[in-house]
Amino acid sequence: VKLTALNKKGEEVTMEADYCLVAVGRKPFTTGLGLENAGVKLNDRGQVEVNDHLQTNVPNIYAIGDVVRGAMLAHKAEEEGMYVAELLAGQK
Repeated sequence: VKLTALNKKGEEVTMEADYCLVAVGRKPFTTGLGLENAGVKLNDRGQVEVNDHLQTNVPNIYAIGDVVRGAMLAHKAEEEGMYVAELLAGQK
């Protein structure tokens, strides 16, 4: 596979590889969760709005992973889940 693109300086860059993986347009999957019924606020990108402790605008509801701001990566969601669990257990 031969790929030609522009770098940040606007210069043409060519790369050659055996494979090319393209991933674009990732978005949070919040449709159908009933968040509006619970009063949970979403931002303009469809993500659940949370504070620095991953708490939503509803005091006893927390959100982690692909539905909150930040990278959509499994290890991030795992860390966020552990953080919230420790927070709720009084360990944070």
